Parts: sequence; C-alpha cells; structure tokens
Amino acid sequence: MSDLNTGQDLRMEKVIVNYLKMETSYALLINGRRGIGKTFFVKDRVISKIKDIEVFHDATKTYKPIYISLYGLKSMDEVFTLMAIEFMPWLNSKGVKIGLSIGKLVTRGLLNINKAGDVDTYLKDLSATAKHAIDTKDFVIIFDDLDRIADTLEIGEIVGFINSLVEHENNKILVIADEEQLASEAYNAVREKTIGTVIEYASTFSFNFDAIIQSKYKATYRAYYDYLVLLKADILYWFEITDTQNLRTLIYFLQHFHEVFSRIHLALHLEQPDREGLSFKKIKAILQFAIAISIEFKKGAINYKLTKGLDDMRAIGEILQATQLKEMFADHLRSINDRSDQPMPKSYRDNFLSTYFTHSTYDFYPSLYNFITGGDAFDTDSLLSQLKKNFDDRIHVPSPQDEVYVQLGSPQVLDLSNEDYIRFSEQMLKYAVNAEYPLDRYLSVLFYLSRYPAIKRYDISKTADKLIKSVKLRQKKFAYIDTLSSSFGIEESRPDYQSFLNLFRVLNEVNTGINEARIKHLRADTLEEFMNTPEAFYEKIQSYYDYNQTLLAYWNFDKFYQHFHRMRGSEIQRFSRFLKGRFGEVLIKDKLEYYFLEQLFNQVQKIDPDAPVTLRSGEVNKLGELLHEILVKNMRFKLELEQQKS
Repeated sequence: MSDLNTGQDLRMEKVIVNYLKMETSYALLINGRRGIGKTFFVKDRVISKIKDIEVFHDATKTYKPIYISLYGLKSMDEVFTLMAIEFMPWLNSKGVKIGLSIGKLVTRGLLNINKAGDVDTYLKDLSATAKHAIDTKDFVIIFDDLDRIADTLEIGEIVGFINSLVEHENNKILVIADEEQLASEAYNAVREKTIGTVIEYASTFSFNFDAIIQSKYKATYRAYYDYLVLLKADILYWFEITDTQNLRTLIYFLQHFHEVFSRIHLALHLEQPDREGLSFKKIKAILQFAIAISIEFKKGAINYKLTKGLDDMRAIGEILQATQLKEMFADHLRSINDRSDQPMPKSYRDNFLSTYFTHSTYDFYPSLYNFITGGDAFDTDSLLSQLKKNFDDRIHVPSPQDEVYVQLGSPQVLDLSNEDYIRFSEQMLKYAVNAEYPLDRYLSVLFYLSRYPAIKRYDISKTADKLIKSVKLRQKKFAYIDTLSSSFGIEESRPDYQSFLNLFRVLNEVNTGINEARIKHLRADTLEEFMNTPEAFYEKIQSYYDYNQTLLAYWNFDKFYQHFHRMRGSEIQRFSRFLKGRFGEVLIKDKLEYYFLEQLFNQVQKIDPDAPVTLRSGEVNKLGELLHEILVKNMRFKLELEQQKS
C-alpha cells in the first residue's frame, strides 16, 4: 500500500478519534464524491477503533457504533424505524437499563415496526436517573448516504433531526455524504449549526483496492487473493481508463469474479499463479471481459437483454482489425484538413472496443455476460468449453501478408538488406493488388513503397492508379472501416501528394458503399428482431437508430403483415407508439418508407367494419387513424409515386 495513502487514512482516523474524545455539540462530516470509498473506509478502519474509545461522559464505558444508511429513505418515520432496528439488540439485552434519551429516540420507530410487539417489552427498564443506564451518548451514530435520500424526505428535516441530537443531547454523529450533491438553500440553512468538522476523503483507488482484497479475500480465499495481487496493475488500468473510481463497481466485479474463479479453479489448475502459463492467460482474458461488462452494466449502458452488438463477433472482428492496425501505424497518420466527408458517429460497440480491447483480443463470453448482468446463473461448463476453444484449440499463425506488412512498417526495416527490402516490397504490392489488406492499409502500402527510391524506385502515380483499379475491382472483398475517412497520413508538401489523395478518395468511396450495403443488411435484420424478440427490437431502436434514419424501407411488407395478423392488442399498441414517436413530429425521408406505411394503412382499411368489436380491433382502428395522419402529412410522396406510375 502507498505510504501516502496510509498517512492520509491515519490522519483522518486521528481527526475522528479526537472528535470522539472531546466535548462537542456538532456532527462530523466525511465528505467525498460518490463511490470513492468513504463507506469502506469507515467500516474497515473506523468502526473497529470506535469500539475501543472511552465514552467522553463516562470513562467506564466504550463507544458502541450504530451504522445507518439513509439511501432511498422516504420519510422520517422510516429513519426512526431503521434506527430502532439498529438499537434493538441493546434494548433487549438482559440486565441493561435504558436511558430516557434513547427511549425517546426509538419509541417512534418501534411503533412503526410490524409485529414488534409491546413497546414496553423493549423499554421496561427505562430510567432517567440510573447511573449505568445505556444512553444515546454511549453510541456513535453513523448516518451514511445523506446525499441519497428520496425526494420525498426533505434534506432540511433530516439534517435538523441530526442537529437536535448533537445540540441538545451532545451525541456523537458521523455523517457520510457527497456535499456537492447536497447543495441547496435548505441544506445550507441547517448545515452551519449542525456540521462542525469536515474531513475531505481523498484516498486513492489503488489504496482502496488493496484494503478491499486484504479484508475480504486474503485470509479466507488465498488463491483468489494471490491472483488479484498479481493482476492488480491490469485491473486498475481498466478502471482508470474509463475514469471509473467507484468502489461499488469494483466490489461488484470482485464478488462476481470470485464466484467464477472458485468454479474454474480446479479445472484450470490455478493453485499457484504462473504468468507464463496458459491458465494465467485464460484468467487474464476473462478478467478483462468481466471488468468491462461490470463497468458498463453498473453504468446502465447494457443489460441482460441489451448487448448493443457486443456479441456480434463477425462485425467486431472487422472493427478490431481496423483499430489495431491504425494504432500500430499511427505515426504515419494525421487528421485531414478537408473534412468534407465526415465519418459516421461511432456506435456504442465501437467505443466499447476502442476503450477496452484496442490492444488485445476480444472474445464474447455469454456465460460471463449473462452472470454479471443478472440474467442467469453462472454456467461453468460453458465458460470452460469456450476457453478451450479460444486458447487450446486456436493456434494463431500470422498471415504472410501481415508478416510482410509488419517487416516494412516496423523500425527494424532499417536492418533489412537491400535484397530483402526489395523482395518484401514486391510481395506487399502483390498482396495489395489482390485485395488481401484492409482498406486502411493502402495509404501505408503506397507510403512504404515510396520511402527508399535509391534502393527500389516505384512510379508512385502509376502504383497509386494500380491500387485504385484493384480496390474498385475487388471491393466486395473488403470490410467497412469506420475511421477511414477521418485520417490522412501524407504531408501536402510532398511532390506525390496528389497520388496519395486520389487513392484516399477512392478508398473512402468504396468504404462508403460497403457501409451502405452493411446498414441495409442490418436494418433488414431488424424485422426478424421485431417479430421474434420485440423487446430487444425496441431497445435496439433506441440505442442505434435516430428518427432521421430510414428503417421500414428495408422490411419485407408481406412478411411483416403475416406477422401483424398474429400480433396481440398490446403489441399493436406498442407498435403504434413506435410509429408515433418516429413519424409524429418528423417528416418521412424515404419514399419506400412512405410506401410501406401506405400499404399497411390500405390493409387496415380492408378489415371488415361490421366484424365484432374487440379490444384488439380497437387498437387496430387507432393504428389506422395514426397512419392516416402520417400519410396526409407526407402527401408529397403520394404525388411522386403517382407520377412514377403514370
């Protein structure tokens, strides 16, 4: 652990101890942003010390800590009830007399507890004068999550109650909160006379990580603890790159990964950590995936049903290939000045991959995803089977074209003989002409061929034309590269700048065409989702498609309408809400989308008006009215369609 952090925690502990040992009429606030570790610090370091400190007004006793979380509490009655529950073990102890102050404090809470029985059972020895009667002054009451009470509980009311304890009863009160979340006139009005000392909690994430794994796992789960120590730098790195310093998220990950580790411990022979062993590589791979999913899940970005494309390994393979290569040769690239062709905004999946997996292999583990997001119990056999497939059965052999590209792109190119340099250059050009490189390598290919003309001279203009011709001819072999249009690695002062620019423009034209075909395919797939998993469909629409993007134009109407006949009334109502949200305030952008809605309206109109009225038919009628409103508002498409027919 860091000496700096040890000193910080000792300083904070010293302030708290000093507060408990002196006469006070105010509360002590432990302030810090949410999730930084305030609660863990109090529970792990402070509460144990409180129990050894003599009560200020009676040196024959030591303090008794009472911890109360105010998270989500809606009223003062709930506060009193929770306090009564926490005090109850002391109230019901044999031979213990109850002081008047504590009796008053918890009576109201006891009355709120269902089946609590006769209050006199707990307060039978109530005494205002008994010398050794237990009193609120004997307790240190810790109120946590003051900044997380429900809206129905006024902050002024709860802080006013705390003030009554410290001002009239001289009770010792510790408050844990993020004061930035409390800023209001109501809080400021009562804060000054209630809060005396403020501790700014500033312990680091690394220090808290050490404290958590030591307290939770070192003594009882030593094998897991040893692996966490070994992987500490990796764990902290993945939390830090996302600016996630929330200990609740860290603890959530550690708890879930402990279950995973325990279940695969014997199968992977994890008795002793071995950084060079295959089992360690497996653990590191699933640890990285588990951290990424834990962080994103706790942020609310994904859930069990909403994967946002993280399980689409085919598309992800294309994205990662492009991203990794971009990183490898970033020194040859710069942002282009002319951004007339703006790249499409990155999807959630693209950002996820570039954040967590730019420099490592990505695999989607359904057993981990489902377990961490709460959708299913952990499936040990499934994970072990996938790890075997991913590691034991997969031998990665770099392709010949990759080896050539790396040879010419790395700093070691200067160590090549002239003969090897010429041989590799010829091979690379051949691979490029045969479309065996992704689109974002072609500028680098041309750049590498132009670097050392004294050894091997290429006519760059003719070579660029050759690559352009090949890219156009074999465009179906390429995958879409989402970052292609945003970078250009050639200085304008170069004499062959125009050749590079011509190639760059063609690469983007081909890339745009690939993307349009890809989007068309993806949007066509949404019909299958709509029919088979409607909840996933509506969630996907909210995450991926804005209302300016065409969608229904890619659906097969006959297939849709066959499904429409089977839709229940609630499903038709949901579909109507979807159409209203999509077209209620926005004009249709595509005539094929208009034609789809017109077909649906015509079919709805054909339904027998004399048929018995049902709840479902009522929703169909409402849908027809909505479709009529949308079509009238977009009448210009009707005129275009009629002109085409004539």
